Amino acid sequence: MFDMDTSENVSEVTDSNDAGNNDSLAPKECRALLPCPPQQPDDGDCCGSGCVPCVFDIYEQDLKIWKQECRKIQEHQKSQEIQYDGNLLSELEYRKFSITEVKEETKNCFRYRLELPEFTSLGLKVGQHIIIRETHHGTAVSRQYTPISDINCMGHFLLIIKIYDHGRMSHCVRKWNICTEVEIRGPFGELHYSPNKYRKLLLLAAGTGIAPMSQVIQSILGNEEDDTIMQLFYACKSYDQILMKSELNEWSSFWNFSATYVLSQETSNKASYRYGDLVVKGRMDLEFLTKNVLPMDINPETFVLICGTKSFENDMIECCKLLNFKDTQIHRF
Repeated sequence: MFDMDTSENVSEVTDSNDAGNNDSLAPKECRALLPCPPQQPDDGDCCGSGCVPCVFDIYEQDLKIWKQECRKIQEHQKSQEIQYDGNLLSELEYRKFSITEVKEETKNCFRYRLELPEFTSLGLKVGQHIIIRETHHGTAVSRQYTPISDINCMGHFLLIIKIYDHGRMSHCVRKWNICTEVEIRGPFGELHYSPNKYRKLLLLAAGTGIAPMSQVIQSILGNEEDDTIMQLFYACKSYDQILMKSELNEWSSFWNFSATYVLSQETSNKASYRYGDLVVKGRMDLEFLTKNVLPMDINPETFVLICGTKSFENDMIECCKLLNFKDTQIHRF
């Protein structure tokens, strides 16, 4: 837990090197140039499930990074163009990536294409994500996102981000456009997937929780030697809010992937659905999973991946345990 006055930290950084350093900026001038400090998470922001990194881990890391950035400015060491030495990302340093394309995915949800150097990939492993930093009302806000592009994609990567009316990060993302530079660090995540490690993957996703699932799906479908069967249950409010629908349509043509869409607030009729889509109106709950998860799949050769809102993830973990899946068979992104 962290309880600290940001102003005291600013003073600590700006005053520490004043004495005996003729090249230092004056305190007032220095303070005006300092980056915004990170925003401390609320107690309720932690889900308590042992995420790596936890929101409080991210805050502690961001605080250290902020102090380092402040000292560089105070010492007149403004960063030059980054030399990547083979790694585009760093866990301990935010690096800027430029947006080259913005497309509306669904209502209030957008797809962003960010540029990478030619013939290079972001360097993620399956199941890994990044942290994005933005500035909102004088503090730095950071959030975790999983790129939806294949981890081997070169020259660019893709993000899907939902805009919320009162979200602090959403306030910043709403202003993104072509040529906007986004501050990113990473990678993070500990899925440890390897081909054919499991006979079947049960993918339980809601909303933007499809993002980390897409990494896993693309990795398996892109490997002819990986025969893992994947069954996706994807919860959305309505059919027109399904994200990555074109990709899901393509993936559904593979023998080892299937998708069922669980729509909680659907009002349109079946005629508006794509032919062949498996659509269920209702909620993804224990009753639904009991009917749709085959008893033969509840065994040590099945692994469950879960991603969605905090409440969705908690509900799905509880349901999986009631279906007799062990803790070691469940991964929460």
